[in-house]
Amino acid sequence: MKRFAIFLISLFVFSCELATTEPILVTAEELLTAQAEIIRLAESVPCTNASEWKFTPMGNKACGGPARYIAYHQSVEREFLDLVNRFTAVQKAYNEKNNVLSDCLLVGPPRTIQCEGNKPVLVY
Repeated sequence: MKRFAIFLISLFVFSCELATTEPILVTAEELLTAQAEIIRLAESVPCTNASEWKFTPMGNKACGGPARYIAYHQSVEREFLDLVNRFTAVQKAYNEKNNVLSDCLLVGPPRTIQCEGNKPVLVY
């Protein structure tokens, strides 16, 4: 949880730095911690009715576009999308600052969501 707090502080600093064009200081470990927190929130609600679930792009590939899509329950939508949007912006800045390479394959959105074993499954 301490690492997540550090990530949130980094996000605040990142927001301020966008206006001043100062370098963004975030580590790969902080990105992984933030991603784990997003996944924890996504998995905090059991999937029993697929119509209550949505999906959104998450992350940023070095070549551009989302790194993946992730499902979330409508009850956590506001908090979830806020975390995902911050994560995506910070990952994009991290990729640019560190000259990260990616496979450049486009990740298309899923067609729908199904519930399997109380977990949402994206169907492509």
